[in-house]
Amino acid sequence: MIDSLDEALTYIKGLPKVDVKPGLSRVKRMLDSLGSPHREYRSVHIGGSNGKGSVLALLQGVLSPSLRLGEYVSPPLIGFAGRIKVDGKEIPDDSIVRGIKKLRKPIEELIEEGNGPTLFEAATALASWHFAESGVDLALMETGLGGRYDATRPVGNSVLSVVTSVDLEHTDILGDTIEEIATEIAGIATGNAPLVLGPSKNAPLEIFAGECERTGCEVVPGDEVTDLKLRDFNWERSRFEVRKSNIAGLTGETVELGLLGTYQERNLTTALTALGELSTRGYSLPISQVKHGLRGVSWEGRFQLLQQEPFLIVDGAHNPAAAAYLAEEIKRYGLLLPEDHRTTVVFSALKDKPVPEMLETLSRVTERFVITELDNPRAESLKDLGEAAETLSLNYKLEPSPKKAIELAIEESERSDLICITGSLYLVREAFVHGFSG
Repeated sequence: MIDSLDEALTYIKGLPKVDVKPGLSRVKRMLDSLGSPHREYRSVHIGGSNGKGSVLALLQGVLSPSLRLGEYVSPPLIGFAGRIKVDGKEIPDDSIVRGIKKLRKPIEELIEEGNGPTLFEAATALASWHFAESGVDLALMETGLGGRYDATRPVGNSVLSVVTSVDLEHTDILGDTIEEIATEIAGIATGNAPLVLGPSKNAPLEIFAGECERTGCEVVPGDEVTDLKLRDFNWERSRFEVRKSNIAGLTGETVELGLLGTYQERNLTTALTALGELSTRGYSLPISQVKHGLRGVSWEGRFQLLQQEPFLIVDGAHNPAAAAYLAEEIKRYGLLLPEDHRTTVVFSALKDKPVPEMLETLSRVTERFVITELDNPRAESLKDLGEAAETLSLNYKLEPSPKKAIELAIEESERSDLICITGSLYLVREAFVHGFSG
């Protein structure tokens, strides 16, 4: 029986989390059993290796005043309900219970057939049902993995696809090369819905162009359509001059971004290009709405300042490319601090991540590490993390408890020092759970 929130969450969280199997048959079966809610609204699908969440947040910030929006993100920073939102509000407890009660029968049937769904697939079906029940105008769907066979792909009538970047990640599932990974991500493309390709030095344009030709859609390279120049930045915002845009009236304007991190220029380029494409498809975008939306946008856990004295930043960088972006920002924002400040990185990661490469990249901009272990079955062990740090001859300390690791970094820092908690969103989550957000 599923009659309470605890029972519903226990049931859905009992589904496999990493048992990834190709194909969309499971999620389609669940959606059909719910009455095909995924056909009742439009959608924007957002895939890529890094930047998906930030781009989704930018789109949400601009579009929310004029549209009823559904948002689906993975993984949520805190709590199951955080992955499914309508108008910025998490799915209510009673909707979780009712939705999972409806899903239980098709889930059990799939399990009996030896083709049981993952937690992500079931959560995607739940989100689709909630969006339809809530009457959303548009659903912003962040893919979980890849694109071609991602469970989010059937959800909604797609008006736009977005690929933020292509980097080596999930090589055990998506492929060992950039080309193989790009081929899987390109599968997000849908006929008659343009595919916006964000600035990415690794993204093979010919693969996306070929996929779009096959499916009958247009590929729109963001860095050809939108041109931005960083004007200035501080601990509260960054400002960009718009030199070129497909949004009428935006060229020549300066926009202020509520997200920290000058690397957000890439995500902003992608988001503005996507918004411009939407504006040609009936979505009204007054310049005042674009500016106001960008100024107020927030996205927890991505180069976010939690406190000052010392300066405590969290960033969910979880692969080498994201670690490289983060290292650039640590160096750049360090210019806002006294010259003699020190930087400490509190680090942990999952088993499937190239830890030595990530540590080596971050070591270029930090004096010391505090390394800890996540309470997660997929976590890299403290022993192996320590061995990687030792091999690289890093200045580090080991602390099994994430909470104590953060406390240790703070205790050993001066007021003007910088601390960055990174390596996994699961570690960032620990900072919020234990109240380090000020």
